[in-house]
Amino acid sequence: MAGCPRSGTSALSWALAAHPAYWTSVETHFFYYLLRDDWAESAYARSSGEGSWIAAHAVSGDEFLCQIGVGLDRLMRSRADGRTWVDGSPENLLVGQALLRMYPQAHMFHVVRDPYDVCLSMLTSGFDELWASELDEAIRVWKHYAAAGLELAEAFPGRVTRIHQEDMRADAAGVAAEVGRQLGLSDVDAIAAFLANETINSSADKTSYVELSPFRQAATAAMDPGTFQVLNGSYIRAATAALAARYGYVWS
Repeated sequence: MAGCPRSGTSALSWALAAHPAYWTSVETHFFYYLLRDDWAESAYARSSGEGSWIAAHAVSGDEFLCQIGVGLDRLMRSRADGRTWVDGSPENLLVGQALLRMYPQAHMFHVVRDPYDVCLSMLTSGFDELWASELDEAIRVWKHYAAAGLELAEAFPGRVTRIHQEDMRADAAGVAAEVGRQLGLSDVDAIAAFLANETINSSADKTSYVELSPFRQAATAAMDPGTFQVLNGSYIRAATAALAARYGYVWS
């Protein structure tokens, strides 16, 4: 799972983990820090010249990435009790191309959400990030992730599925069916039930969080949604309109 922060990646990850074959936990974040700035590709390039071990043993760039992934997969599986692990770190989207090369059998679900709702959720999240306190930064982050998602889907068209956050509660059965179709799951009732009834990380209602939610202790910032709409709604939509339209969000 991947997508802009406050878009529903946690909810979809935990919903999938409601299926007995899957497992998730606190978001890892380390995939991003290991892969950003082309760290792995740079290590390969610097180590693969004439006379190198990599050249002598004909190790390709994709094989190099895959073998790094094997080690991380072993670490994740050591905690997953025999199940397939799921990670919902939002920033995985920003290193999605490297991740999909690292795990050639993996599928990525890109969760998208109306940028207005993302900005409102960011600014009421109580988190420490700059986007949780500055509207222009919240808009910039949404646009950054939205652009990255389009690039990733174009690069890996058969391995990235877009899920609209708004559908996860309104059409839980439909979203669960699509997830199941992509993963080859015949029974998705537990996924649908979680999406329809449970909350893992919401700015609006922390009292409804499931017991194991890692976000229970996040503070809540005071902000009236009606006032936020009056002050910022038009500004957010004007700033994000071009990218938002490519995701199906169009306002009159």
